[in-house]
Amino acid sequence: MANYPDTIDSITKARLRLSAFGSVMSIALTMFFIGTLVFFAFFTTRFVRNLSQNIEMEVLFYSDVKEADINALEQQLKLKPYITSSRVSSKEENTAIAKKIIGSNYTDIITNPINASIMLSVSPEYANTDSLNMISRELKRNEIVQDVDYPDVIVKSLSNNFHKIQWIVLGICGVFMLISMILIANNIRLNIYAQRFNIKSMLLVGATPRFVRRPFVMKGLVQGIWGGIIAVILIALVLYFGNKAIPDLVDFSQMAYVAIILGAVLVFSIFFSIIISSLSVNRYIRIKDERLYL
Repeated sequence: MANYPDTIDSITKARLRLSAFGSVMSIALTMFFIGTLVFFAFFTTRFVRNLSQNIEMEVLFYSDVKEADINALEQQLKLKPYITSSRVSSKEENTAIAKKIIGSNYTDIITNPINASIMLSVSPEYANTDSLNMISRELKRNEIVQDVDYPDVIVKSLSNNFHKIQWIVLGICGVFMLISMILIANNIRLNIYAQRFNIKSMLLVGATPRFVRRPFVMKGLVQGIWGGIIAVILIALVLYFGNKAIPDLVDFSQMAYVAIILGAVLVFSIFFSIIISSLSVNRYIRIKDERLYL
């Protein structure tokens, strides 16, 4: 009989360890899910934005325009607020491109002499149909400019769908994040619910609410830290393999943002666990005795 209490104690400790492990993994998986959704929204938005940044306008000139005049105009265009970068594509470059696309008999199709041109990259806020039409009209007012060419079909598609894609992605992420937070909150509440009689017993023997609350909050802090660390490691692995598989989408060119989001996941895990633990304990500190059995 002497070993009986020890047996009970070891079983209880094992159950508590299992419960703590379950809470940590629940927090970790929930934070992993939330972090993955945040990164999905972040990289998707950046990907679509980068597509708009890659839109180029080609300024075409008459055959008798001198290259010095083209270079002078290119220097002027660099100062425009809607231009992020510009470069002169020489006559030789344009001829080589025509040969590559059409073939050596390109002169049968292109009757006008090939001249140098200016390639312009437009700022993302101007990468829409109305702005590009305005820029095109402004450029055509110059007497040496023959025409301005840009992929209007792609621009229209991006203009019409960019904001829709943003709102759809953010909406999906918001819904799943809410569901995830509810699940983790319920898991923490259930763990504290299982110890509601212990909470009431401590209050009955004279413990203050602050004294009763402290161990549960500290437990929430520790579980939040471990859950956040595990989630950050899992997210980092997903990002690493995602970058290997889809480098155009999972882009690490701005690591500062990636580090900030990973840090935010860890901090959110800690504070969310502390807040839910504190609120759940307060509920059972204030609860009436007859409601303990409900």
